[in-house]
Amino acid sequence: MSKDEPLPHAGISVILATYERAGYIGAALQSVLDQTQELREIVVVDDGSRDETADVVAKFGDRVTYLHQENRGKLAAIARGLDHVRGDFVWIMDDDDLADPLAMELLVEPLAADPGRVMSYGRMSRFEDGQTDRQADIPVSYPLPDDRPFLAILMEDCFITGHPCVLVRRTALEAMRPFRRDILASVDYYLHLGVAMQGRTAFVDRIVLRQRQHRGSRGPSALRYEEADRNARWIAHDKLLIGPLLRDLPLSAYTRESRAPGQVAPVLDRQERRRALFQKGVIAARKKLWPVAMEAFRDGVELQPDISLMSEERRILSKMLGCRYGIEEVYDDPGIPRELRRIAERSAHTSEILVTLSRPLLHELKIARREGDRRRASKALATWKTLMPWRANLMALREILDRNTKRVLSH
Repeated sequence: MSKDEPLPHAGISVILATYERAGYIGAALQSVLDQTQELREIVVVDDGSRDETADVVAKFGDRVTYLHQENRGKLAAIARGLDHVRGDFVWIMDDDDLADPLAMELLVEPLAADPGRVMSYGRMSRFEDGQTDRQADIPVSYPLPDDRPFLAILMEDCFITGHPCVLVRRTALEAMRPFRRDILASVDYYLHLGVAMQGRTAFVDRIVLRQRQHRGSRGPSALRYEEADRNARWIAHDKLLIGPLLRDLPLSAYTRESRAPGQVAPVLDRQERRRALFQKGVIAARKKLWPVAMEAFRDGVELQPDISLMSEERRILSKMLGCRYGIEEVYDDPGIPRELRRIAERSAHTSEILVTLSRPLLHELKIARREGDRRRASKALATWKTLMPWRANLMALREILDRNTKRVLSH
């Protein structure tokens, strides 16, 4: 075998969990069957649908295995599918999205070539239901690459929002079993986190999935929710996922790539510990677990109070007051910015820390001004005033002037 040939493997198994998506599942299945990479098996697990899902799947004949169960949610359906598949790699496909024909060919390559990798993931685009022109798709941006471990970046935000963007090693999924029964939303996030804790990942810089945007109800029958309720449910379930990890993970998980099961956590020096504590605090803050965030931030500041922030620490801390779901709880509770300020004042570099923390508030003010949202501007400004003493304000002003000057000169 030449060095350019992929390593042999026992194939890719597809699990498609579905619930009352008869109008979409046919197109989703066809996109699976159109893959350029040969697939070992395709298993559809119908989680108690009462529509014509079974009839639609039946049209695909023996190319697809159909299983039916009482409605118990997506995670239970995935577990049922996992009982039946035998491939080395598992692709969990959604019932309303469309996979690019090259998706599996692209995603399997890094896993087949490196047994230490447990997951590969690619990019996605979004399209409106009924849209026929693929050129009108909107690409989804991912975080810019940096030297942080994948697990820490993923804990900060579930940026891989399309589960079919991901191919995983079946043994990594099996190691997570039995799956938690309390995870009814954020199922993709739960599985991504659990797999990512077990080894290295690989990023494939290609769009592998088209995610359909529609306003149908989501979730199992016991937890059906509409578009307007998504954020509240995701926030609650993200807390369920991230809380135990913040409690149990060693600090090295925030600075080093995931270790294989059984490996001893490395010993960190003081600089690495501070960076890890700041990262832990930012993750907790973005998941609205503020007591955990404050404790980690305080421990980090007190560990090296006389040493200025490193550039990577500034990048990390600049995300503490940002969240994909908004920061209404920060606006509504002045005790949060007040406590952040008190902790920063334990450092000899108080202004530097506070200016770094304040950057999302500047972004909020810019958005509010652009959209003419006086309420948003007023809340962001009030939080700014609570967080920033006059010295920090002066430093922030100098930074703004410096950036604007550099921008003008570059043009």
